[in-house]
Formats: sequence, structure tokens, C-alpha cells
Amino acid sequence: MTLDEQLAELLAQLGVELEEQNETSPSSGSQRPRQLSAPADDPETEDVLPFALEGDGAVDEEARGEAELSLFQTSREHYGVFYRLDLVTGVPQLRIFLPESHGAIKMRCYLVRAAIGSPVRDWFLSTRTHDGSPAYSETRDLTEQHLLFAAGESLKRLFWLGEPDSMRFPSEIEVERLL
Repeated sequence: MTLDEQLAELLAQLGVELEEQNETSPSSGSQRPRQLSAPADDPETEDVLPFALEGDGAVDEEARGEAELSLFQTSREHYGVFYRLDLVTGVPQLRIFLPESHGAIKMRCYLVRAAIGSPVRDWFLSTRTHDGSPAYSETRDLTEQHLLFAAGESLKRLFWLGEPDSMRFPSEIEVERLL
């Protein structure tokens, strides 16, 4: 069973269904844009993560927003780690899933976002506010896909330069443990 199939199986157990969108990506490899559809029968699932280990599991509005673009990746540098990268209201969000030997889920998940004032948050704002030529407007989506990939690489590097166990990270990112 591939890692993608294992991810789909795990997410299916949580009530999330993966829908294939488009097999093209900004680079070759395991990145594939996807959309998720969550079950709509429980309104409470939007407000609280049922498996959160830290705090009350509440997640802010920005983190719960609908993804305009999503990329999934497996880590080439960390065994068993995979990433979900979303663009939500023009802000990149990275979720890092790590294997864990404790608990029923056997997994940790971190939400990583660029801190307010960091350049990564401004990249997408500048592409969206630019009133350029019709040619630029036609390539805006592709530009945002490539920027999202670059933002994800930056967020990943900053995360791994920090200390996940003690939740100490560089000031350019905000990290929250979700699972």
C-alpha cells in the first residue's frame, strides 16, 4: 500500500474523502493538487478538532478556511512524514504529519503558518492586488501555485530548524500542534 493510499484510508476513517483534481504540479514528484470534502453532518467538527491533544482543540477562523489550492507531499528527508500545503484566503498553511508511537492515532500534526509581518504572507497579497496585463491575469493561478510550493519549502525548513518537542521555532513562523 502506498503512502497516498494509507493517507486516504486514515482520512476516510476520520470522515474525510479525497477527490482527485489535477495531476499536474509545479514540479515533478509526489506533489498533487487535491481538494478535501469533509462530512457536513456535524457542525461541531468545524469548531473543535476532536483529537486535539493540546488546549481545547479550538482552531482560529483562518485555519478553518476553505483551501483555494492544496498540495500533498511525502518527505524525502524525514521517514514517515508527509505534508499538506494549503492556500487559504491568500495565506499559505502547512500541516506536517509525523509518525508517533503513543496514542490511538499514532500521529502528530502541526499547523505551520508564516508569522504576521514575514515576507511569505505578502507574496500572495502582491499577486492578487497587481492589476497587470491580460496575459498576467491568465497566469496568476500558475504563479500562485509556484509561490505556494516555494512558501511550503520555506515553512518546512523553518519548522525543522525549530524544536517540535519543546514547541520552540524561529520567529518567522507560528506553529500550533493539532494532533
